[in-house]
Amino acid sequence: MSMPYPPQQPQGGYPAQPQNGLGTAGFVVGLIGLVFSIIPFVGIIAWPLVIIGAVLSGVGMSKAMSGVANNKGLAIAGLVCSIVGLVCCFVYLSAWNDVVENGNEILRNLPNQ
Repeated sequence: MSMPYPPQQPQGGYPAQPQNGLGTAGFVVGLIGLVFSIIPFVGIIAWPLVIIGAVLSGVGMSKAMSGVANNKGLAIAGLVCSIVGLVCCFVYLSAWNDVVENGNEILRNLPNQ
């Protein structure tokens, strides 16, 4: 009995490059957090997003620097987006705190009737 097809020889392809899923995830989450952080009153959603994005991007960047993964640039971009989003969150928090303090001061200075 003969074989209908000759046996396949192993193909000499390129080795699979290591991927950086954490860096990519950090970029996506950091970018979404950055977009939400500049929207007033919706920025509360951005706090956990930018923190998670910074952590994922940091881990992805360290993996890329050690040679375990590639895509270092996307991890750096995710870290930058997360840090800028975190700064925006702190600016809005500071502004909100000033508004509340000024409002309380105005209410305290109103004449009692």
